[in-house]
Amino acid sequence: MGGIVVARKSTELTVLGQSLQNLFTQYSSGTFVVNRRYQRKLVWAVEEKQSLVDSVRNNLPIPLVLLAENSSDGASRLEIIDGLQRLNAIFSFIENEYPYADGYFDLETLADTKFKRDRGELVQKTPVLDREMCLAIVNYQLPVSTYRSATEESVDEVFRRINSSGRKLSLQEIRQAGVTSDFANLVRRISASVRGDASLSDNVALSEMPRISITNRDLPYGISSDSVFWVANGILDKEAVRESRDEELVLDILLDLILDTTRGSGSAYRNSAYGRDDNATTSAGVVASRLNTLGAENVERSFLLTLDVIKQTIRAAGKPWAEFVITQKNSRGIPRYFHATFVAIHELIVGEGLEVADVDGLTKRLDHFWDGDLKIPGGGGNWGANRKRPLFDAVKGILRSYFKPSDDPISLRTKATATEFEIELQMALTETALFELKQGFTRLDESKAWDDAAFESVLRTASAMANHGPDAHGFIIFGVADRKEHADRIKEIYDVAPLEVSEFFVTGTQHELTALGRNRDEQMRWLVQRIKQSKLDEGFASQLAGTLVPFDYQGYLIWTMRPKALSAPTPWDGKFHVREGNSTREVQGSAVIDLIRRYP
Repeated sequence: MGGIVVARKSTELTVLGQSLQNLFTQYSSGTFVVNRRYQRKLVWAVEEKQSLVDSVRNNLPIPLVLLAENSSDGASRLEIIDGLQRLNAIFSFIENEYPYADGYFDLETLADTKFKRDRGELVQKTPVLDREMCLAIVNYQLPVSTYRSATEESVDEVFRRINSSGRKLSLQEIRQAGVTSDFANLVRRISASVRGDASLSDNVALSEMPRISITNRDLPYGISSDSVFWVANGILDKEAVRESRDEELVLDILLDLILDTTRGSGSAYRNSAYGRDDNATTSAGVVASRLNTLGAENVERSFLLTLDVIKQTIRAAGKPWAEFVITQKNSRGIPRYFHATFVAIHELIVGEGLEVADVDGLTKRLDHFWDGDLKIPGGGGNWGANRKRPLFDAVKGILRSYFKPSDDPISLRTKATATEFEIELQMALTETALFELKQGFTRLDESKAWDDAAFESVLRTASAMANHGPDAHGFIIFGVADRKEHADRIKEIYDVAPLEVSEFFVTGTQHELTALGRNRDEQMRWLVQRIKQSKLDEGFASQLAGTLVPFDYQGYLIWTMRPKALSAPTPWDGKFHVREGNSTREVQGSAVIDLIRRYP
């Protein structure tokens, strides 16, 4: 490490050169975090990454990386304000994710990469680059500026100013840059959920970002762009998702769900909702007021509930959405057709308190639905309210006969949905401390017996999740295997074929209930009683038992529990435990005092 240090006390800003070797060590220890409130997705293709490595190899200057101190979780982290793509390109090259100059980085070059290789975390690919070249690359000095004692507001403002010119950013990314309103956060959360890259926390370790990033061609990680809901169903193309046009579509739909009267859709309305332009009908103040009245969480759940209905019709049709709702093909997608269908179904479910009565009938009615008399203006530009509102009403009128009054519309809007379950599995990829996935309740041997020790261990884990902090809430899911060998064993013992979702294997638990001789209600009562008689404190045990919920996911019976922090640390068997990654350990000695101090 070396270089000139520039210090300004008013902003507590330091600038210095750091070797890529030193930066990789920090990366390996989890020092670098990405704040998803404002940061872009990982979008560079292999060619762009190789170009950066080439600049390093030839000792050409590359732009400065800007970091900010982040202690939001009590640990010292460095939040990446500018330079996410560059750092990822460098570290992924070092970790052998892609080659440069017809060869891969030599993992013997660094102690950190050698250690990861020896632990099986990295595999040396061939051909291997010359050691001298690898050393020259990792000794490159990258200019790094660190913003110390930074507040959340100042970091947001710095990011907004850096990106306000729009260089290489899409219109929606410019719109979103540095804006942290409830509405902007809602658009971001829902968009990530639909794409498949949702995370439980806004702060994600840089090392985890590839797992929840949309992959470009030739990249061996993350979420394939072909599998993203919008692309897989012909609603938007890959380039549109790369440009965050999916977030614009979510934004447009949300404005129609939130505002009390239908407004137009277009750039001017979107900008106004983000406070960038003055448009009285969709001003940031009007949107914020309506969202506050409805509740952001309620709006998010109703959006996902509506999406769940559309996904049911897609599964029933057995083909992508665009292929069965319209004959006309459009290489750029059909976002307005989806928009109109979505708003109509949402108004039937949420506005009129209905629920789907006939999924097959609804699917058949949607077959080539947009080949009929209803027309939507093509091209870009504004979509006027005077054309949208009659269209929404017409679609509702045609589809209403496939819905029926709900016996309990409030319960309908709060029940677990398949989409929410999929989102939770996405989050489990990066939030291992607050997620626990179990294939079920029984032993994976021929006895098929209830595994009491394993269940008690899960309850200990629940207490550790509650001890993660005063606002912690965890997710425990039964019926999902996180290891393929467990899913294969279930197939061997019970002849149940697993369903792969987000790197996990959904196996369900109905086969176990059959083996145990219980129905769903009997299992529910038995589990509640078992939790209350466990080694957990009575208060926490009762709270945990109250969160136990069974639900069906594509024919698989799933059970979930939601451990939540109390006003003080939660013991199990008189001892305190915490989570470290996906492991649970006992807290001892002075660490118990530190744990207690976390709770006000």
